Amino acid sequence: MPTSFLIPVLLRLAGPIAFLGAAIAAGVMNRSFLLVPLLTLVATVTTLVIRKVSPSPVTDIKSVLASDAQPEPQNLFRGVGRRFAIGLVGYSIAFGLAALVAALFQTTEFEPQVMMSDTAYLILPTLVAIVGGWISARVGMSQMADMMRQMQEMMAQMQSAQSAESDEDAFTLDGEVIDPDRDDKDS
Repeated sequence: MPTSFLIPVLLRLAGPIAFLGAAIAAGVMNRSFLLVPLLTLVATVTTLVIRKVSPSPVTDIKSVLASDAQPEPQNLFRGVGRRFAIGLVGYSIAFGLAALVAALFQTTEFEPQVMMSDTAYLILPTLVAIVGGWISARVGMSQMADMMRQMQEMMAQMQSAQSAESDEDAFTLDGEVIDPDRDDKDS
């Protein structure tokens, strides 16, 4: 896989990695465990916003490959419950493991409630996810447009090569088969 195709994928992964990092940082910093469901909720809503505002160019690959195909209406809420459940379990595990490792080096006393200073754990990963998704969509769209342009150029070259070959093929004129190669050899 060329590196240029890897950039949009990494930009799309920046959001989930940022939310995972926020869960780990909250565990290390002894923040409230209530931050985990909030992180999961914000990550799920952020994913919905990214899907709506800057969809990935490969999400509807059928419309790219077949231009006459009717685009299907995209359901934004498809898989939201599963995504929320996986996020809740994943962030809980990351928070718990980070808190366990931190407990080896310091005394652990978690905050009983979510405080105003905890909003940074929610806002920063959200911004990273939205900006990463937006840039990924723009880079992906330009790469898709370049690929389509290259494919069109290759098709045009193949068609021109075929038409040049077909000019020299034998053809029938008034029931008589005329071979251009034989006429060139006779002259």
